Amino acid sequence: MGTSFTQSGNRGLVTLDGEVTLPHAEDLRRALIKALIDTDDISIALDGMQDVDLSCLQLLCSAHRSAARLKKRIYFAGDPPQLFKDMMTAAGFTRSTGCKLDCDKSCLWVGKGAGNVG
Repeated sequence: MGTSFTQSGNRGLVTLDGEVTLPHAEDLRRALIKALIDTDDISIALDGMQDVDLSCLQLLCSAHRSAARLKKRIYFAGDPPQLFKDMMTAAGFTRSTGCKLDCDKSCLWVGKGAGNVG
């Protein structure tokens, strides 16, 4: 997997390529932590993703919760690929409302499951 973090001013981009699975989870965790420390506006690009598992979903959820606590913004760059949406649905991550920390209605999982446009 190729996880990269790039920064432009107060904006960050975390790009996920290839397999975003448990063997590569530490790389994703590090990139998300760096993005949360160094920027206030974080975009997650999933275009090059070829495989995904529950570890990726859990790390992205944790990053969103951390961003909410820090009054920062994290979101997907564009519509997630179908592969990602299918994993969200299979893992039970699709939601109609965000968690209690989702005061700004920015939950990564709302309206993005398989078959949903969002």
